[in-house]
Amino acid sequence: MTTGYIRLLRRVLWRYRRAERGVTAIEFGLVGAPFIWLLCVVFETGLMLFTEYTIENGTVQAGRLIRTGQVQSQAISQSRFRELVCGSLAKVLDCESKLHVDVRRFPNFQSIDLPPSRNGDQLAPEVTTGAQFQPGNPLEVVVVRVFYDWKLFTPGITLLANLAKDRRVLTAATAFRNEPFLN
Repeated sequence: MTTGYIRLLRRVLWRYRRAERGVTAIEFGLVGAPFIWLLCVVFETGLMLFTEYTIENGTVQAGRLIRTGQVQSQAISQSRFRELVCGSLAKVLDCESKLHVDVRRFPNFQSIDLPPSRNGDQLAPEVTTGAQFQPGNPLEVVVVRVFYDWKLFTPGITLLANLAKDRRVLTAATAFRNEPFLN
């Protein structure tokens, strides 16, 4: 009686071993999810780097307006300067609440003393609520720092996060001496 069960079991296992239907679906199930996750990681990293490059470019372009005295002569406000930094990405990025601009003036390059941008795993209050806007006078040294609070949307890539709750701060900065413009 047991030999009949053993023979039946061998036959079923032999048929199961020889069957190839559904193998592609099983292989895709094993490989597909990690592959799609990896595509999302590559897409998000590329989007994040593009955004950081755009913010860097906006920082340099807006900083040039300070250096040449246009911000001072036209009395451009901090919120308008933030819009200039954000540029054409204002429709895509949340520049109103996530972009922080800190502009500080110094008498010379040796006296530059900036507060830290992060306090542990949070943006420092000196950057968020205490950000200054001092475009400076002619021949003064000005440091423009821009911070964007980027929320990571791909789960499981906390390695890229440098802030709490799967967030990363994108940073751009420029330092220069103002030109001898007329006030």
